[in-house]
Amino acid sequence: MSDKKIKFLVAVGFSEKPEDVLEKAVEVARKYKAKVYTIHVIAEMPKLTFYYDAYRLWEDFRDSAVTEAMDLLKRYIGKMAEDYRDIEPIIEVGDPGIKILEKAEELDVDLIIMGHHVRTGLTHILHQNSCERVVRHSKKPVLMFNVVEDE
Repeated sequence: MSDKKIKFLVAVGFSEKPEDVLEKAVEVARKYKAKVYTIHVIAEMPKLTFYYDAYRLWEDFRDSAVTEAMDLLKRYIGKMAEDYRDIEPIIEVGDPGIKILEKAEELDVDLIIMGHHVRTGLTHILHQNSCERVVRHSKKPVLMFNVVEDE
């Protein structure tokens, strides 16, 4: 029997009720005494704008967004994880699907956990990329939780 610690990577999107995803992920982590890495990815501005002054504004915004996202992620962890302390927050900038896959490989996690909204139409098309990319291309198992909208 190996003494290797089980590791989870939990993808957290702030528009997807992160408290639900974190609560469920911590519930699973407790059962396995797993190390939990939470990741939030801030989408990068399209390369098309590199030649414009707008990109300089984006750089300033990005730095501020990374700091604010880390603070918010830590607050969610503190609120949802209660006494479970083996959690490490991670903020990345780039394509969410790609960054999640890269971080899962880099950390050699045993499981990726994500929340998934059930969407239809144009909203589905616009938001499907990250979850679908991770599920289709991950070399690691992926556990998806449906995130239910409040009515």
